[in-house]
Amino acid sequence: MFSALCATLDNGTSADCPFHCGSAVAWSENLPAGLNGLVVAPVRFRVHEDYELTAGSTTGCDATSRPCYCEFHSVQTHLRSDDDEVFYEVPVYAESRTSWRLLDGRWLVRQTTLNRLEPGGTNTHFFVTQTMPR
Repeated sequence: MFSALCATLDNGTSADCPFHCGSAVAWSENLPAGLNGLVVAPVRFRVHEDYELTAGSTTGCDATSRPCYCEFHSVQTHLRSDDDEVFYEVPVYAESRTSWRLLDGRWLVRQTTLNRLEPGGTNTHFFVTQTMPR
């Protein structure tokens, strides 16, 4: 008569709860070569995709449930038309920020922007910060 609020998976985590185990998140994909051993590897992830905006975020936690990875992406679009009757969306600006917690507690951040309204509008840079980017 009653059903569980969260289904439990074989590994003891809940399928419906926000943090879940999984290797589907490519958390090290944009990490510069040779830095894998200098960051804390996440074991659980919370993935959020916004349904009204073209945006989403992923937070990864280590074995002690402390955040050690975060990623955010968004795309802005403009309406265009070829014949003033049929309109379609065209992406004109995109931004992504990926952050990894280093072993010493600092955060390595990779920020990429793509602006189709400017010539050469793609820009990627890395920086280190003392706090987790939000």
